[in-house]
Amino acid sequence: MTTLYWQVFKNIEREFLQLADVIHIDDKQLGVYSMKIADLLIRTVIEIEAISKELYLSNAGVIVPDEEMYFDTVCMKHLDNLWNLDRKVVYVVNPNLFLEQETNKILTPLHEASKRGTSSVLWNRAYQAVKYNRVKELEKGNIKNLLSALSALYILNLYYKNQKIDKVSQEQAKNIDSNFGSELFAAKTHFPNGLSSDGTYSKQADYDECVYIFNYEAESKKNAIDAIKSVNDYSNTQIQKILDEKIEERISKGLPVTEEWINEERINAIKLIDPIKDVQVQKKLGALGKLMYNLELNKNQY
Repeated sequence: MTTLYWQVFKNIEREFLQLADVIHIDDKQLGVYSMKIADLLIRTVIEIEAISKELYLSNAGVIVPDEEMYFDTVCMKHLDNLWNLDRKVVYVVNPNLFLEQETNKILTPLHEASKRGTSSVLWNRAYQAVKYNRVKELEKGNIKNLLSALSALYILNLYYKNQKIDKVSQEQAKNIDSNFGSELFAAKTHFPNGLSSDGTYSKQADYDECVYIFNYEAESKKNAIDAIKSVNDYSNTQIQKILDEKIEERISKGLPVTEEWINEERINAIKLIDPIKDVQVQKKLGALGKLMYNLELNKNQY
């Protein structure tokens, strides 16, 4: 797949960072505007238009005449339905930007990007304004709108590149660069919330906000599930053995075996069980320490 879009993004990003060499970009300076910033905004959104149409066509978008293939209400709407792009989060991480307010550092730049007019995302409204009436609307060509548009282009580029990293350990996963090649942004990444015995991917509450997810590598996942099942089987067998002995003893004494009593004795039995002491279980549990992950784009797989 061509890297043309990424190269253009990097060029615009570089020019944005050159602005940071002459402007102390903090929360108070986000309203700074100029012809240069307006020009960068226009170039950025032109790229958004182009790459969103490419993604639309390469991901089962219905072919319509060029004059009807609007990047927002057609292309972005389709992509949003596929991947929940309107919730995806990126962080502004470059140390030459001195932003403190969370709303300026943590961005969801594709929220409402599938709408137009006054309902559309702010960077798109700013783009339309400065494109058609640059003199009158120049103040909308400001750093805040440019930064937001550029972060939207960053997300779309990541989905266009569709990069994947296979077979990384949990320790390696901690050290993966979440910038993915950007000097300005980092993408929010999701790590599964534990592995269940049925193999269900356990999503954390912020799953839909994440651009990338760590998924379990198939072979190590199978081995880990086998280990979990071994622990469960061992525990259940031992608990039932203790319960059977208790029930037999209680019946021999002529005492009633009630459901309440069984539940209480089951809890007591659980406290006595330690599957880690079993040699065979120990061997299988080694698979949990060898669990591997694949890093891939969040395409609403789960």
